[in-house]
Amino acid sequence: MTTLPILLKDGYKVGHIFQYPEGTTLVYSNLTPRKSRSEEINDIVFFGLQYFIKEYLLRQFDDNFFKLKKEEVIAVYKRRIDNYLGAGAITFQHIEQLHDLGYLPLEIKALPEGVLVPMKVPVLTIKNTLPEFFWLTNMLETLMSAILWKPCTSATTAFQYLKTFTQYAEKTVGKDAGFIPWQGHDFSFRGMSGLEDAVLSGAAHLLSFAGTDTIPAIDF
Repeated sequence: MTTLPILLKDGYKVGHIFQYPEGTTLVYSNLTPRKSRSEEINDIVFFGLQYFIKEYLLRQFDDNFFKLKKEEVIAVYKRRIDNYLGAGAITFQHIEQLHDLGYLPLEIKALPEGVLVPMKVPVLTIKNTLPEFFWLTNMLETLMSAILWKPCTSATTAFQYLKTFTQYAEKTVGKDAGFIPWQGHDFSFRGMSGLEDAVLSGAAHLLSFAGTDTIPAIDF
């Protein structure tokens, strides 16, 4: 699917810029795993941020926003939003200003990918670096959450399997545990909700195991 990346957000975020207090210049946010659905799991494996940055914040914003003519971008954006909210319901100057700037004025700090992170500990922070683009920080929340939750969840699930396999291998076969990396082989490709979903989940699984039938995940 090819679309304007500036449209990859919840509908309410179209008007987010107008909902902040007057004089807002900085929005500093974090992504934090709040709790697990299992009382036995107290950590997550953080994974997927580099893909999110390279694919969406860099490639897609570059190819499908900044490299396009501003008039084309605004025409597409205006048509969608006017039909969505009603003609004239919202203004578009902030989108024009971002296109004129030519890059996303953001700073992201994050923990290393692949590490175990306790629940309620932020895995990343994000903020705007230019005051007039304070609205950009949380506009990206929807997309970031949509892309990151699956690889983090799959990586965490695979790690739990690895712990279980290791625990029972020690009880049953002793120290010869060379089979464990292949014990949790991934056959999930056909059951995923799309190619990107399969690749992200498959790559996350490979943080704990060596075996996969999801071939694109190997090169991820």
